[in-house]
Amino acid sequence: MSNRLLDILLGLTPRERLALAIAVLLAAPLAIAFAVVLPLAEARRAAEQAEAEALAVDAWVRARAAEQAPLLAAPEITARAPIGSSGIEQRLIQGGLRDAVSDLGARADGRVELHFETVGFVRLANWLSAVHPRWGYDIESFRVEASDQPGDVAAWLTLVP
Repeated sequence: MSNRLLDILLGLTPRERLALAIAVLLAAPLAIAFAVVLPLAEARRAAEQAEAEALAVDAWVRARAAEQAPLLAAPEITARAPIGSSGIEQRLIQGGLRDAVSDLGARADGRVELHFETVGFVRLANWLSAVHPRWGYDIESFRVEASDQPGDVAAWLTLVP
């Protein structure tokens, strides 16, 4: 193959060989630039853009987490003595939920069971949020079932001292 190339080059005039050499010397760097350098530059630009977007998302997530931190901080709860079923009944009266309780019972081991046949879910959740840290009981079980009325539920609670 190189013999054929040499034969072709020797058949050219010196001026044609010079023009061919200049064309090859210009074409080779251009071919390398278009085949290698430009795709690498485009890949680098895309990677830098992806990094900038990732940093922006990270900053946004950190800002949202900082906004939520005060909301997630749990108040310090000190252990208190259980208030008993009568104390729970008083809290129900104060919360306006006594009429919604269909069963309030205390066991010998100190457990208290509450059953709400039909109660507004929001009212129940607000009442639990308000009294739970201060009544001396932990919620052992909590079951909620949807009612036919929107916003109303049936609920069963078992509290342990």
